[in-house]
Amino acid sequence: MIACPKITFMKTVFRSGLLAFLALTMSYCSEEESTDQFPFIILKQGSEYTFGGARIPAGGQMKFGISAVGGGAAITNFRVKRIMENETVTELDQGIYIAAGGIDTTLVYVKSGAEQETWNFFMMNENRDTASVFITIFKGDGSAYGEILFFPSITLGYPTNEEYQHFLDLDSGLTYPQGNVAGHEQEIDLAAFYYLSSGTSSPTLTCPAYPSAMTYYPMFADWPVRNSTLYDYKTSDNDLVSPEQFDLAENDSLLVAGYKPQNVSGLCKFCYTGKIIPFKTAAGKYGMVKVISADEQEDGSMEIAVKIQR
Repeated sequence: MIACPKITFMKTVFRSGLLAFLALTMSYCSEEESTDQFPFIILKQGSEYTFGGARIPAGGQMKFGISAVGGGAAITNFRVKRIMENETVTELDQGIYIAAGGIDTTLVYVKSGAEQETWNFFMMNENRDTASVFITIFKGDGSAYGEILFFPSITLGYPTNEEYQHFLDLDSGLTYPQGNVAGHEQEIDLAAFYYLSSGTSSPTLTCPAYPSAMTYYPMFADWPVRNSTLYDYKTSDNDLVSPEQFDLAENDSLLVAGYKPQNVSGLCKFCYTGKIIPFKTAAGKYGMVKVISADEQEDGSMEIAVKIQR
C-alpha cells in the first residue's frame, strides 16, 4: 500500500504538473485520508481541449476545461487572465458562492494576434485560500477568423408592447413572444425594456440571467435555463466601434477585437439609436448589435441589426 504524501497547502499557487502528481498520488489514499482540506484547480485533458504549447492562428478557437474544488470551504471567486507581452487582460472576474460540488465548466476564447499568451485560471474560497493554474499558447501560422451570420433587422417589443415579440435567439435570429416561449428558454439570449436610470432615459438590452431583468420579465425566475449574455458597455458608452465599421464587417475579426471583457455586464443601458454594442453569448460566441432605432417609452420597441459568429 502506498501511503498518502503529507503536503501542506496554504494559499498556494498550483501549476499543472503538480496537480497531475496530486491527482495520481491522492488516488491511492484511503477515503478517510483524502477528504478535501485544500482548494485545487485543474485543466481537463483530451482532444477537445486546447493543450499547453499549442499553436493557434489568430482568430482560432481555444477551449479550456476547468475543474475546481474549494477544499472544504465555499468557492467565492473565479478569475481568468490572458497575459501577453505588453498587456494583461482580465477575461473573467466573477464573485460566486459555490458551497459544494465545485466548478466544472468549459470556457471558449479566441486567439489574439499576440505571439504568446499565458492563461491564468484562479479561484479563492471563503477562507481566502487560493489555487491557480497556468497554460501557455503560441500564435500559429495564418488566420482563422471565421464567417458570420447577419440579421439586418430584428424588432423587439418592450414588456408591455403586444405588437412585437420579446425574446431573441441570437444564433438563429428567431424571436418569441412572452406567451409562447415555453420549450425555447434555453435558446434565448436577449430581451429589451425601457426605464429611467437615475432619471436618465434608457432603452436597455438584457439577458435572462441578469437579476434585475426579472423586474421587467418576471417569468425569467421560473425558466429552467437562463442564459448569460455579456455586453461590453465601455465600447458602447464611448462609441469605440462606429456604425460604418459594423456595416463593413465581413468576418468575425471585428467582433472578437471589439469586445473588451474588462467592462461587461448582463445589462446594457443607454442603447440609443446608432449605438454599437459588442457582446459574448453564454456559448462563447462573439457578436455585435447595432441599434437602428429605440423608443423611449415603456410600451415601445427597439429595432436592431445583429452580426454574430457562425
